[in-house]
Amino acid sequence: MSTTTRTGRGPPKDVAYDDVNELIATATRLMQKDAAPDTLTPDDVRKIGEELDIPARYVDQALEALSRRREEQAREAQAKERLARLRRARLRRGAWVGAAVVGLLAVSGLVARNGLTTTLSDVARQRAQVRNVVERRESLRARQDTLTPGLARDAELAGADNRVAIEQRRYDERAADYNASATSFPTGWVVRLTGLPPVLPLSSEVSTW
Repeated sequence: MSTTTRTGRGPPKDVAYDDVNELIATATRLMQKDAAPDTLTPDDVRKIGEELDIPARYVDQALEALSRRREEQAREAQAKERLARLRRARLRRGAWVGAAVVGLLAVSGLVARNGLTTTLSDVARQRAQVRNVVERRESLRARQDTLTPGLARDAELAGADNRVAIEQRRYDERAADYNASATSFPTGWVVRLTGLPPVLPLSSEVSTW
């Protein structure tokens, strides 16, 4: 094929004789493509089969096979679309459930933290009360030598010891309530996240009030 002279993207200024046959063949194919219909009827296909010496029954069998294949493709496409819709629905439900769980945990954590803080405050107040009666008992013991020996002094000392025991028992009850809550679920993770004490000592474990 000879070289044609072109300028830009437009048609060449001249055409060599060697290119004429190829150009005519290309133009013919383009014309036939534009003139051909986008679709053919079954009768059109049968006529084409007759021209190619193909019996009509084989053409009909081929048309039926094509129809079945298209139906199967349509069913597969519908099944894929249903599956995609189900997946999207599950993802949406999962997102809502996840958000609900996070919200529930947040609310539960806040409630648990408030409960622990309240109990811890009660423990602190009771510990201060124990410290108060212990100091009063120690003050009484320091004045023991100055008191008149007898039943009255012994009763006063016994009363001081009894008050200390009562307040310590109250302290132990509040500390035990806190410890039970701090080690239960889901309060336990709230304790770890907020830095609250994981456990409080009982009165038998306290050396100095």
